Amino acid sequence: MGLFRTKAIVLRSINLSETDKLVTFMTDHYGKVKCVAKGARKIKSQFIGSLEAMSYIHLIYFGKENQNLFRLNHADIIQSFQSIRDDFHKLYMGIYFNELVDTMVPEAHREEDIYHLLLDALETLKDQSNVEPLCRMFEMRLLALSGYTPELNHCMVCKSLRGNGWVGFNFSKRGIVCGNCTNQAPPQIKFTTGTLNYLKKLLTLDIKCCGRLKFPKGLDEEIEKVTHRLILTHVGRELKSYPFIKNMAAVE
Repeated sequence: MGLFRTKAIVLRSINLSETDKLVTFMTDHYGKVKCVAKGARKIKSQFIGSLEAMSYIHLIYFGKENQNLFRLNHADIIQSFQSIRDDFHKLYMGIYFNELVDTMVPEAHREEDIYHLLLDALETLKDQSNVEPLCRMFEMRLLALSGYTPELNHCMVCKSLRGNGWVGFNFSKRGIVCGNCTNQAPPQIKFTTGTLNYLKKLLTLDIKCCGRLKFPKGLDEEIEKVTHRLILTHVGRELKSYPFIKNMAAVE
């Protein structure tokens, strides 16, 4: 029976019984793991406050190395990200980030880059007022780190880009299509070269510096249509948290 120590981010927790919780973590060293937190629902539980979604913690758990479910031993808060929970728009954005990671990362796969992407995104979300560029950047970076980087530099068919003011994008091929190749790979969406340039920036700009990224009015919806549909194409369904983000944006 091994004892594992690592830093982790709480992705989600659900009630398992009258006294216990089942908690999913994204860890620094061991990827995504699930633990039973015995007595976590009790008023005097040692885990009170440390198992909230998005909490950044020192985690100790135990079990056999190759098992799917572990036993939580200790959770000590490093950063609670309470300021995110106090802002409904940021709260649902953080939950969306967590849900994306939980959906796209298989258990027990060490994914340090994705772990650090999530941590950097939460740190940025905490202090960022304009969160839409951060959301778009997180979607694109997570796709790239998962091995699904869209091709934005040349046509997927002829390997060149001969534009006429617009760019086509084929989601099944995950890449741009020039005007001469639309019969071979019909684009599901067309957008401007300006949008293309911003999509490239989403893949290269440091996520901590996303505050510098301002989408021109009119391009923000176009950019979202591309990045979010890429997510839908990969995941195969709409995540539960995303409609709440859209509703919060609509009332602002």
